[in-house]
Amino acid sequence: MDNFIGQLKESLHKGFIDSSATMLETYKPELLINNREKNETVLATLLDELENCNTFIFSVAFITESGLASLKAHLLNLKSKGISGRILTSYYLSFNNPKVFKELMKLDNVEVRLTDSPGFHAKGYLFDNGEYSSVIIGSSNLTMNALKVNYEWNIKLTSHENGEIVKSLNQQISTLWEESIE
Repeated sequence: MDNFIGQLKESLHKGFIDSSATMLETYKPELLINNREKNETVLATLLDELENCNTFIFSVAFITESGLASLKAHLLNLKSKGISGRILTSYYLSFNNPKVFKELMKLDNVEVRLTDSPGFHAKGYLFDNGEYSSVIIGSSNLTMNALKVNYEWNIKLTSHENGEIVKSLNQQISTLWEESIE
């Protein structure tokens, strides 16, 4: 535990105080973009986080068939590991196709709810890893273009399980979740 806290402090120092600091790269804050030259995508980070989490929550305004298809096999594989998650989405601007909801309902290890919160346009991904959580917040909805093609800005942060940011996010999601429909 003390080693983890030390690494987390080093990552915060590098990410927010001194970019030249040397440290393990595991928990450092990152700007995630889709970068073809470096073969980096937001999707790759999401898949890495899914492979290492205990549970996950996605809060996204929009989901496309291609965006879901890029994750569906991985979400099904997580079921065999006993990993479950939640996806909170909306019918904001009538963007989401009902076919996407039908496909989501086929995932036994994923609960899905719709919020009718006015103007819901959130884009956040929360991965619980036990004593810490990884959070990705930014501009990427669950669409193939947002996850692999578009110029999107997303920030990835790591927080101790007792960190205020994780507690605040969980509170926000819990409130919306309880007010949402299956």
